[in-house]
Amino acid sequence: MDFTAFKINVIEVSGLAKDALHIYVGVGIYLLCLLVLRPIIKNQSIRSFMALVVVTGIALLGEYLDNRNTIEASGMAGLSHEQLVASLRDLINTCLLPYVLYALNKWTKIFSSFNPSTKLLKQR
Repeated sequence: MDFTAFKINVIEVSGLAKDALHIYVGVGIYLLCLLVLRPIIKNQSIRSFMALVVVTGIALLGEYLDNRNTIEASGMAGLSHEQLVASLRDLINTCLLPYVLYALNKWTKIFSSFNPSTKLLKQR
């Protein structure tokens, strides 16, 4: 089974739009990488960055597989404007939310743990 047939089957079975599936795949891969890398990489910042690299790499691989026939026959110059725009939209859909989660984790304290009971105990 080639990649295009696999994608069509997933779209038919799930009943979701292709764009929604790209978003789910991107977030799913990001979270799965965070879980898998947790025992291997202890530093949260490095682990988040590595998960982001994996999501981006898989998104790029998926776009290559989507356009493989055209690229192998004519090279990158053989891609039409519509194919390039569709590939860019797919990359954005797949990677945007993981990048947002990474930025929130890195530059805000929204995901940091907060335990008020320990502060109460230290005050005494």
